[in-house]
Amino acid sequence: MKQLLAVLMVFLLSLPLQARDFEDKYAVFGAGGESCSLYLQAMNKGGKELDYFIDWSVGYISAFNVIMPETYDLFGETDFPTAQGWLQRHCKRYPNELFIHAMIKLTEVLYPVRYQSSLKKTPSQLKEVSKATR
Repeated sequence: MKQLLAVLMVFLLSLPLQARDFEDKYAVFGAGGESCSLYLQAMNKGGKELDYFIDWSVGYISAFNVIMPETYDLFGETDFPTAQGWLQRHCKRYPNELFIHAMIKLTEVLYPVRYQSSLKKTPSQLKEVSKATR
């Protein structure tokens, strides 16, 4: 698990820069390299197959929180089951998409409503605090 988290952190570091190789490709490990259709099968089956995707997802989100500036909690007021519901709907629509691409899309959806600090404020709430203290 530590190795997977390290790999995810390295991958996430490349996101803001959109770093890829000269062929516009990058390596993906673990559940992120699986298809959305396989994720949906795991959701229906449960057990170790589902744990594989959940563990990878939790590591991905945790690494995102560590690496991204002004991000304490990507979920903000969203909970994990709600995020899973979003992933299921997205994967039903795009079953051939890699799971990592679905997770990237999820982070794009959640990023504007993330908690930027441990004070559990969203970006818009922090702007209001900043305006009020001027």
